[in-house]
Amino acid sequence: MDVTVGEVRSPQVVSVGAHEGLSAAVVKMDRLGLRRLPVLHGGRVVGIVTAGDVRRGLPRLGERPSAWDFTVLVGRMRVEDVMTQPALTTRTDEELRAAVARMLDARIGALPVLDRNGTLVGMLTRKDVLRAEVRRPRLTWGSVGQHMNRGVLTVTVDIPAAEALARLREGGLHVLPVLEGPHLVGVVHARDLEAEAERGEAAHGGRSPDPPPLLPGRAVRDLMRPPVGSVSEDAPMHRAMERMLEADVYGLPVVSDGGRLLGVVTVSDVLTTVLGGWRPEAAEG
Repeated sequence: MDVTVGEVRSPQVVSVGAHEGLSAAVVKMDRLGLRRLPVLHGGRVVGIVTAGDVRRGLPRLGERPSAWDFTVLVGRMRVEDVMTQPALTTRTDEELRAAVARMLDARIGALPVLDRNGTLVGMLTRKDVLRAEVRRPRLTWGSVGQHMNRGVLTVTVDIPAAEALARLREGGLHVLPVLEGPHLVGVVHARDLEAEAERGEAAHGGRSPDPPPLLPGRAVRDLMRPPVGSVSEDAPMHRAMERMLEADVYGLPVVSDGGRLLGVVTVSDVLTTVLGGWRPEAAEG
C-alpha cells in the first residue's frame, strides 16, 4: 500500500490569521524557529507567509529616513499584505508521492496538510519525508554514489556572500561546497545567508527607496560552516540521510579519501528518488 501524507506529516499546527499584524507573525516564526506559517481566515487556509515574503514586503520610506515612520508603517501591516496566495496544500489521504511531486515542481519546502473537511491539521516538510525514509529500512537505497550530483556548483572562500546567495537562489539549491584551491574547506547554506541578509535588511530599517546592499562586506568564509558532515561516495545512502537529520542540513558534500570534492547529495535527491518515475498524470492514466 502506498504511503499517505497523513502517515508522514508533522502534526504540530502553528498558523497565523490573515488579519493579524505582520510583526506578530514574525515574532511567532522567530520564537519557534520557523520560516513559514500557513495563513487562516474563517478556519480555512488562504495563503502562506514565509520569511522571504516578509523581507520583500517591508516598506520603503523614500526621502524620510525616520525609524519612527518605518515602525508606524510596519505596525499597520497585516499578514494578508505580504502572504503568498493561494497556498499549495495537500491532504492527509493523498499519496505521499503526489505531494512530493508538487513540492519539487513548485520548488517549495513545505505544504499545509488538510483533513477531508479542509481543516488544517499539520505541515508536510522536506524533513518529514526524510525522517520517514530513514525510519523505513530501504536496502534499495544503495550507496551515496548512486544518488549524488557530480557536476556540482561550488564557490571559493573569498567571493562575496551576496554572490553565493544569488547562485543558490538561481539554482534552487540549499547548500554549496566551499573550496580553497582544490580542497574542500566548508559548506555554505542558503538559510544561513538568508538569515544574515534578513538581519541586515532589518537593521537598514527601510529608510531608503532602494533596497540595501545585500550582505555588504561579507565573504563566503565569514558565513560558511566547517565540512563536518561530509560523506564518501561508497557510504550507504541511508546513513547520509541520517547525517542530514542529525546536523539539521539539507545537503552534504561527497569527498574522496584524500579530501577531494566529488559532488554533493541533497534532500532533493531523496525527494526525487521517493518520487521515482511517478508523476500525477502517469498515475491517472
